[in-house]
Amino acid sequence: MEEQKFTEQRYRPPWRSFFWHAAAMVILLIAAVFFSVKGYFSGSVIWGLFLILVLYAVGDMVYRRFRVMLIVKSDEIALEKGFIGRHSIEISTKNIKTIQVKQSVIQRILDTGDILVASPGTDDYEIIVTNMPSPHAIRDIMQKRERAHDNEENSSSSE
Repeated sequence: MEEQKFTEQRYRPPWRSFFWHAAAMVILLIAAVFFSVKGYFSGSVIWGLFLILVLYAVGDMVYRRFRVMLIVKSDEIALEKGFIGRHSIEISTKNIKTIQVKQSVIQRILDTGDILVASPGTDDYEIIVTNMPSPHAIRDIMQKRERAHDNEENSSSSE
């Protein structure tokens, strides 16, 4: 039987998943323009505060995007968390019990979603990763690799 080669695939939350951050920055811009035109505060105070809040929002977006990585390998699923320090959990594809995708209305519009992976012997999900791009496609890749692993085991045990 021809052996299938899978490349490792890595996923991070896409920039579009930070919709609420972008919406907050637009609201802050509108508020800054409004207060600046009305003259309630000094223009430099308003725009300085606006700049600080925008920098905070952008920093939060960068932090949230780069602190999480979902790695789909041929034989395991791994979740790495952390910006400086790292924490990781791996589940072998042969030990996957459930792969669940959750999407809110906004996530469906943005084609993002949460992926939850469980293995036998646990009551909860071991891997919970939020705001992944195209979560149904990622789930399908995980399931395909799980089935390929099962097929390899079945063909090797029948020989």
